[in-house]
Amino acid sequence: MFRCPRYLLDSVRNLMVRDGKLDLLGDYIVVGLGGGFDVLPQLLEDAVDVSGYARTIKTYTGHFKGVRVSVIPMGGSPSYAEWAVALAYIRRAKALIGVGWCGALREDVEIGDAIIPVAVVRDEDVTKHYVDAQFPAVADPKLVDIAAKAAEPRVKRLGSKLWLGVTVTTSAMLAETPERIDLWRRQGALCVDCESSVIYTLGYLAGIPSAALLAVSDNVVLGRDCGFGTELSRRVDEVYEELAEAALEAIAEHHKLLQAPREA
Repeated sequence: MFRCPRYLLDSVRNLMVRDGKLDLLGDYIVVGLGGGFDVLPQLLEDAVDVSGYARTIKTYTGHFKGVRVSVIPMGGSPSYAEWAVALAYIRRAKALIGVGWCGALREDVEIGDAIIPVAVVRDEDVTKHYVDAQFPAVADPKLVDIAAKAAEPRVKRLGSKLWLGVTVTTSAMLAETPERIDLWRRQGALCVDCESSVIYTLGYLAGIPSAALLAVSDNVVLGRDCGFGTELSRRVDEVYEELAEAALEAIAEHHKLLQAPREA
């Protein structure tokens, strides 16, 4: 599916993994979409730093409930998401889950809530190079179901709500004009982020079950964010941490289902 010259894929390998060695990666990948550097590696048992040359990407491999997993906190953008799927594709990963942040597009979606995109409006510039404009960006339904069951009780314990629905991915955060926001709202989108549609579209093309779990860090409609070093920002951090662990729980459950004998 990646038809670029081979050296470019080799560059991604070397940027993301030590010496480009794919055997340093687990069978499953959890990506920190725009962060997670202090959170994701702490959730693994015996995490080993296997990072490549990139300064804005860290890669760790360890175990979670006996399943070998790699976690990759990285910068946030559609291009970074493209790299994440490319690495998963080269590694032949069995599933990919992104954990990131988003801005709410509805007044009743509160900062500190959580969202799992079921399908995503493709308002970024990466996926158009792979598929036509009518192609949908859709999560793997089984992985979404598993992730939602893992995330909902965790989020609820914090007094927050988990939402599932249609969202938007954009590549131009500072171009979120009132006109664009109004259009997304009228289309019923829950939130906007910068990576999910790339994860879903390229993950589908690569044959890798994919999902994303997003912590709501701001409300675009109300013009508010959680700030920095505030009580509200700490709540968002707590939600992100719970979503990160829920992503790993979902990976463990997905692995268990893959290992279960099929019914005749």
